[in-house]
Amino acid sequence: MSLINQMLKDLDARHAAEARKGLHREVRALPAAPAGGGWRRLFVGGAALLLAAGGGWLAYERFGSGFDTAEASAPIAAAVPAPVALPPAGEGAEGASEAPGLPPSAAVPAWPAPADMPPPVVPAAPVVPAPAVSPPAPAAPVAAPSPPARVAEPSPAPAAPATPAVAPAAPGAQPAAPAAVRAPAAAPASPVPAPTAAGVVEKRPPAKSVREQADADHQRAVALVTGGRPAEAVDLLLDVLRRDGGHVSSRQLLARLLVDLGRRDEALALLVEGLAAQPGQIQWAMSAARLLVDRGDPGAAAGILQGSLPFASANADYLGFAGYLAHRLDRHQAAVEHYRAAARIAPGDGRWWLGLGLALEAGQHAAEAREAFLRARQSGSLNADLAALVDQKLR
Repeated sequence: MSLINQMLKDLDARHAAEARKGLHREVRALPAAPAGGGWRRLFVGGAALLLAAGGGWLAYERFGSGFDTAEASAPIAAAVPAPVALPPAGEGAEGASEAPGLPPSAAVPAWPAPADMPPPVVPAAPVVPAPAVSPPAPAAPVAAPSPPARVAEPSPAPAAPATPAVAPAAPGAQPAAPAAVRAPAAAPASPVPAPTAAGVVEKRPPAKSVREQADADHQRAVALVTGGRPAEAVDLLLDVLRRDGGHVSSRQLLARLLVDLGRRDEALALLVEGLAAQPGQIQWAMSAARLLVDRGDPGAAAGILQGSLPFASANADYLGFAGYLAHRLDRHQAAVEHYRAAARIAPGDGRWWLGLGLALEAGQHAAEAREAFLRARQSGSLNADLAALVDQKLR
């Protein structure tokens, strides 16, 4: 600082000496004064010389003498704080990082005051040290999951440099280097699943079960029969039974259509097949027995009825038909039993009394046979042929 001041002094002295050397070149001879005014011009010239001398002295005192090194640098040095040295990256107990854009230690030079004004007196501003900020506690390590599934632990985000905070403190405190504060690592944002596009839901009618489809096809077959197209109905019903062999109404309708179309053997096979799976269908048994009787095979017909007899104990027609077949096969005792059971179920039907009288007469029970014939006449339900037969037996 003193070296700069000395150089300024030498420069000003050199300029003043050169100005004095060339001063004689600027002096001109004054013109001759008019008569009577010499003392006045002399007075004015002397005053001008005195003013010039005084101005030169003042200029020399202000610009030529310079500043005293100790006096001029003291107020400026007091106004400028001590240079702040930032710790290099990776050092320090807190692991502070170096502020970007600054050298490791930057000293602020004391600049001299301008030459045309007296040095201002600037009070020293107290420099407050920044409070030490402890770094955030390290996150607890995440335990790795057990194999085979491995979860990659996310790497922490790089810490952004933070500006040291400055808080006011008591005057006169010694300035301290502010500690750089490391910003805590930001937690990685959890990925937000992208909304998936909504799928188009196709509306479909619920699928029908096998039985529901069989019912629908049976109704179609009935419509075909009503419309005079029995052959198409037969084909449709055969397809129904291939898919659902237990569909009773379709098998019964198909058997009747086959009989009407003259396909009696196919109808008999269809009924026998159904009875093997469902022996309780007594109507199928009676239809199959009639087909066998028409073929001249009463024994097979009786066997068909015997197989479904346990399911027909309350059916008078079934029992009366079984009594008729037993009488034709000369099984008189079995015929009596079947007719008695039918007469007990339907006592107003004269057919069963007539059949019972014939079975008793064949078994040599004449008195009981006559009583049965009388009950048959009293029923009043016999047709002309059967009524004539009863009258003949009572004579």
